[in-house]
Parts: sequence; structure tokens; C-alpha cells
Amino acid sequence: MALTACPECEGKVSDKAFACPSCGYRLAQQKGGSAWPGVLGGVAGTYISAQTLVAIIVGSIMFVAFAAIMIAAILS
Repeated sequence: MALTACPECEGKVSDKAFACPSCGYRLAQQKGGSAWPGVLGGVAGTYISAQTLVAIIVGSIMFVAFAAIMIAAILS
């Protein structure tokens, strides 16, 4: 696996990548393969880390709990 420069943003891209992870520029498709299903509308799909996913879930739960406490305090 070698890193090459993206022709669009000059970022580092694996020679096996379907699209640039920085800008989403579509790279040449591999021979005999179909289009990468993760590329929609010309933009590469992104992945979310486990730590970020946990932070989003915990933040959402805390927000709902805070809203419930505030609603209960207002109604009583």
C-alpha cells in the first residue's frame, strides 16, 4: 500500500482508496469492479469513531434527562 497525492486537494491518499478521505474526490475505479457503494453524490462516506459515537449517545441522554428535569420543575 502506497500513499499518493490527491489531484484535487493534494492530501495523502492510499493507492487502494476509492475516494480521497479529505475532500471526497473520486479516484480512478479499479479494473473490473463496480462503483464503490459508499460514494453517494460524488462525496466519500465518512466513518465515525467509537469514542465519538459514545459521546453523541451520552450527550443525547444527558440532554433528554436535563429537559425532563426542567419540565418537571416548571410544572410543579
